[in-house]
Amino acid sequence: MIEYGRILWRGLNEKQDSSYDTEIEFCRKYGFSCMQITYRDGRLQYDTLPDPKEKVILDTGFPIIIHAIFDVEDYDKYANDLLRILTFLNHKEVIIHPICEPSLATLATKETIFKLSEHNKKTADMFLSEGITVYHENNARLLPFNSMPEDLKIIFSESPATEFILDISHIDGYEHLQDMINIKYPKMLHIADRRFSVGHEHLPIGDGDIDFELIFSKYLNDFNGKIILEISEYENVIIDSMAKIQKAMNSCE
Repeated sequence: MIEYGRILWRGLNEKQDSSYDTEIEFCRKYGFSCMQITYRDGRLQYDTLPDPKEKVILDTGFPIIIHAIFDVEDYDKYANDLLRILTFLNHKEVIIHPICEPSLATLATKETIFKLSEHNKKTADMFLSEGITVYHENNARLLPFNSMPEDLKIIFSESPATEFILDISHIDGYEHLQDMINIKYPKMLHIADRRFSVGHEHLPIGDGDIDFELIFSKYLNDFNGKIILEISEYENVIIDSMAKIQKAMNSCE
């Protein structure tokens, strides 16, 4: 069953209330079943929520999924704290998106990927012992690190229990997409559009070069999981993007 989520954004419109309650109201009104909140540098990135943020989220009762952005060294720094939050929220899934600074990415080697793979396995095993599945996200080629199929093969071979969240806006073309899903078929998707001539973008659906009808008819025709829109735009743009993805999927049935 397809489930739709969206990234949490502090304002759906410049003139609208950007409170957490408003974000939840928007999701419920338009059929989003969860919100994605970023965890970075040891904290949940939603400044208007009072601390402890995880208690406010739990008390509110609307489902979220945490998107943890980790540098390679952050696995050791923050994994225990992230696990604490996930356990408190009774979560069974978490997204971990490994990154590195652009200045270091050009220096990234296979040794870096093996180090990332080791950190991922250690973290994924620790989380799995608590019933939590780690979803590993691919990078765009703008960062030549964790973006190529051979990188993903190393990570998923060492930790088969780690699942794949495919960020479609990070593909450079359909061959790149096919090569990645040949390594591991995704159980979750990040979706936004992009122009292939630009290194990294998260555009509204229809504003870039990605043919989503082709993707869901040829490459991801068996997909049946969670789709998270990573589009930070006005309310009408988010709604329109979701409708276009639903149309693309329905046209392939």
